[in-house]
Amino acid sequence: MKCFAKILLLVLLLTPLVFAQDYVGPEKCLTCHNNSALGDMTGWRTSLHANGYSVVLDDSHSMQDLYGIVNDYDQNGIDDFKDGLDFNTISSVFDPYKPNAPILAYSAEDGYTITIGEVTHKVILTYGGSGLYKQRYVVKINTSEGPSADYYVSPIQYNEKTHEYVLYHPDAWYDSNHNPIFTPNSTKADASTNSRSLAKGCAGCHTNGLELNQDSNGEWIMHGAPVVDESAYADYNNIYDIDGDGDLDQINTTCERCHGPGSDHVAAPSKDNILNPETDLTPDEANNMCGMCHSRGKSLPNNTFSFPFDDENMQSWMPGDMVADLYTDGGGYWGDGTTSVKHHQQFYDFYKSDKPTFEFHQVTCFECHDVHNSEKHHIVTEVVEEDSTGGELLIATDNDNNTLCLSCHATHGDFTDIPKEWVADYDNHVNDIGAVVSQHTRHPYDPTGTGASRCSKCHLPKVSKSAIAYDIHSHTFDPIPPQKTKIYNMPNSCAVSCHMKDNTFGIDFSTDKLASWDEPTDQALADSLLYYYGPDGIWWRRDVTAISHDYTYTPETYELEQNYPNPFNPTTSISFQMPEAARVSLYVYSITGQLVARLIDNQYLPAGRQTVRMDAYDLASGMYIYKLSTSNFTASKKMMVLR
Repeated sequence: MKCFAKILLLVLLLTPLVFAQDYVGPEKCLTCHNNSALGDMTGWRTSLHANGYSVVLDDSHSMQDLYGIVNDYDQNGIDDFKDGLDFNTISSVFDPYKPNAPILAYSAEDGYTITIGEVTHKVILTYGGSGLYKQRYVVKINTSEGPSADYYVSPIQYNEKTHEYVLYHPDAWYDSNHNPIFTPNSTKADASTNSRSLAKGCAGCHTNGLELNQDSNGEWIMHGAPVVDESAYADYNNIYDIDGDGDLDQINTTCERCHGPGSDHVAAPSKDNILNPETDLTPDEANNMCGMCHSRGKSLPNNTFSFPFDDENMQSWMPGDMVADLYTDGGGYWGDGTTSVKHHQQFYDFYKSDKPTFEFHQVTCFECHDVHNSEKHHIVTEVVEEDSTGGELLIATDNDNNTLCLSCHATHGDFTDIPKEWVADYDNHVNDIGAVVSQHTRHPYDPTGTGASRCSKCHLPKVSKSAIAYDIHSHTFDPIPPQKTKIYNMPNSCAVSCHMKDNTFGIDFSTDKLASWDEPTDQALADSLLYYYGPDGIWWRRDVTAISHDYTYTPETYELEQNYPNPFNPTTSISFQMPEAARVSLYVYSITGQLVARLIDNQYLPAGRQTVRMDAYDLASGMYIYKLSTSNFTASKKMMVLR
């Protein structure tokens, strides 16, 4: 019996090793998934997921989007490293750092280099360079003890749309007197103090199978999942021996980041031994998988890294994990506390919308985005819907002509009169569709021309910044009303998408500062737009919830007060107290539990007493319930609307 127990214990100990899957690498996956029968996934190779990083040890991909150095501020067709751009000899954002401003160079012997002061650092990787946003340059810091072990992002950022340079955290490279921090006498321990560490700041979203450890100098070393058949990557520069151990690592977001290790699937291909996020994860789990990278914050529980990571047990996330368990919400927002001003926050935006709790089905990120194709923003190019007889209907989809949105929204709501068949046969029904959509938008229908009545112009306006303002779409799906410009000095959908450009209201924006929204021009435009879209708008009535704060004392406990007056018609005030800062939601429900108003939607508020004014102009007489929620407190009260 003792012998049997020992054997059983041995089997239990060995079982995880016997059945644990290994990583195989993206090219192994694509040897099969390169045809229509298995789903042609080869578009991934041209995606930002595949090419967030590119290895630039030579100039073989110079001036090639996604794959090489693309900075060319004088637009002469030669990258600025090859041109030997010396920021000490031109006027630029680096003027305060002269005579120690960066000098760019390239030679066949040394490759791409950046010289800052007396030290020349070798460029190993680029980040970005897709033609859409920006490119940054990742170096090994040259120390008196040799190249640093970690990689560090240089202070140079090239914006691709404007062909301009901007500063990227120069404080990591220059001291308060604008002198170079790293000198010929600097050590690897000195290098570890640079705050732009690739391992600490970026690796979690750009390395598959990530492992991290810290060396004796304090530098962080990142290790990625291996690949089989390294020769398959000879022609690609998106897989690299990042830790210097002689084996290639899966840098970038590869197939197995979302589908899990694939060795069993390669050995015996089956749907049962590989993870499919669409069928094997819940909608929340699938969205959280995307949210691991399309969000902003610090690792938990110790806030060590700028990406989701269990930094106590030093383990990275796997598909099925939840963002909140591994990551703080470090998002940057406009004054309303809801609309993102910084980039890669789509996950937080999305969960402020009603899409994840949509009454018909829980919407997932991949209903609109297909990371395997080569389309801009990976927009889905076709969907299968039900036609009017219940049969399958293939619809070609595009964001610019509204077919992506209408493939779902046709047949209900404001688009009840649009059958799915019209969307599938868009070219022959564009006028029919336009007539219905224009009733909703109150604008002419020209989505592919001027952009008028394009769904995303209003519901996903570009109000966030990656490289320049504004180059990133909001994902709250909420048309941002002009009243928010008046209250919070922030952009609104109408202005940024159209009316700052078309001069409809005769306001001259030629000297306007795009990122500032308190200028007379912005406020005048908002005033004009409020006539159409505002509390008393002739097209859309919407009153933004304004919150007043009393910070004169800090309450000891949470408390939700009774609204006053009550009963009311049509306005009332709701006050509540908070002993600590928190994210707050204040929703109003009908007596049957239907959500009728989001007065505060997951907004960060400081400690103190808050008062919210509610306008119930569109609510029928009757009893309603208002509910306050934070991570530590929930309370509800009843109120009465009397007409």
